[in-house]
Amino acid sequence: MEQLVTIKTFTYPHEAYVIRGKLESEGIRTFLKDEMTVQVHNFYSNAIGGVKLQVPSEDVERALIIIDSVKEIPHEVVVFSKRELDGTNTCPFCHSENISRTRKANWLTLIPYLIVGFIFPVFKNSYICFDCGKEWRVKK
Repeated sequence: MEQLVTIKTFTYPHEAYVIRGKLESEGIRTFLKDEMTVQVHNFYSNAIGGVKLQVPSEDVERALIIIDSVKEIPHEVVVFSKRELDGTNTCPFCHSENISRTRKANWLTLIPYLIVGFIFPVFKNSYICFDCGKEWRVKK
């Protein structure tokens, strides 16, 4: 019988699914201990130590290397002036035309709500490139 070793713990099962999928795509068998307990009674997660991601003992080192190689990229929004971009509709980083404009609510939206009682939306426009994943804003 093979020995399973806990290599990482999570508060909720959905947090473990991404790393579990990456490990299984690399050929490492995985097991989530206490997954169903936390799904049924999610407030028990802290009491039982969370959801435990386990792998066979012979794959522990390789699994840890794979987990360390998959780091989350910090989300950073770069601000450009209009003069720097010259009104082009391409990504300033990779020059792709596969971009989209997004509108996010500004914190100033909250002030009229507190004073008048309803929202006057104030948005910040930003752009995102689907090829390189970078996000930027244009300062007026």
